[in-house]
Amino acid sequence: MKQQKRHQTNLISGIIVLVTAGLLIFLSIVLYNHSKLEVRFDTLISWLEQLDNAIVNLDSYTEIIICIFALYIAKCQLPIPMGFLCVISGIVFPMTQAVIINLAFCAFFFTVKYVEGQFIGGGWTGMILGIKQLHFVRDWIQFKGTGNPYVLFVSRLVPSIPLGMVSKYYGSMKYDFVYYTFLSLLGFAPRLFIYTKIGASIYNPFSVQFIVLLIVVVAFSGISVFTFNIFYGIKSKQMNQTLLLYSEKEKYKIVL
Repeated sequence: MKQQKRHQTNLISGIIVLVTAGLLIFLSIVLYNHSKLEVRFDTLISWLEQLDNAIVNLDSYTEIIICIFALYIAKCQLPIPMGFLCVISGIVFPMTQAVIINLAFCAFFFTVKYVEGQFIGGGWTGMILGIKQLHFVRDWIQFKGTGNPYVLFVSRLVPSIPLGMVSKYYGSMKYDFVYYTFLSLLGFAPRLFIYTKIGASIYNPFSVQFIVLLIVVVAFSGISVFTFNIFYGIKSKQMNQTLLLYSEKEKYKIVL
């Protein structure tokens, strides 16, 4: 059983490394040949530049902000990637304005999911962490019942961890709301900036800046998922050893 779990962890880690390495090699080739690709896809780049100019010449941004906000509202219940929403703002607005808009709307999303957790509990996160094999993760997150601030910060920083599920779980623990909002925005800020910058650079998808940003996203995502998988494997092994020792003690326990 132990060997099977170890092999499973190694297999998943190997797949993560191969996929990440493959994407990075592909993007590196694209980066090396970006000048040729810009010439070859000049028509596409010209069309994107025209789209950019058309957006810049819009008379009112109010309706666009309302539409983006509506997407964030939909995100509260639908599996819409947060990065996609940040990219949209980066496409439409100047970089500074787009970052401010995304920060405000992300704070709204974190608030909604936190309130949901307060009233309806931790949802799927609570159910998943209720599994015996994941009790060590639950105890680590709960941090003696008060909530672990480090886990909250890292969960916003790592792309592979769902934002809404973590938010609801911290809401169910009645974690301090101000501290929760601050750590959530602080942890998500690097990703928010990169996603927004990708939106601002999307009008030339073969530019050095755009490709480098994609390389950063892929590399960080791969490393974070790989690290989490290794951490889970180590903690799971420690937990199994603890349970084995406990079961051996119970087997030879003498009841007087």
